[in-house]
Amino acid sequence: MGNWSKVEYLFSKEPFNISPLELDKLEFYRIEQLLQNHEEYVNEENKRQDKIQKDQDKQYAQSKYQTNYGGFKVPKVEIPKINIPNMKVP
Repeated sequence: MGNWSKVEYLFSKEPFNISPLELDKLEFYRIEQLLQNHEEYVNEENKRQDKIQKDQDKQYAQSKYQTNYGGFKVPKVEIPKINIPNMKVP
């Protein structure tokens, strides 16, 4: 009975949104098939997300080391200090 309550909970949430009363009307093989299809979808989505993450990491690693600025040297600029006199308000 404990496993069935987990199944009811899972089906009551996204993406199914099936109430326990509607779930009782379904045949068991349909419920099992829905769970298998959902599991396959989640696994494929995880693989797709992992591939996207690896591609983004690869692009970041390649762009991280490209700092030659087209062969030009970037000049070092020293900013002069400005002395501002203390102004006291009477």
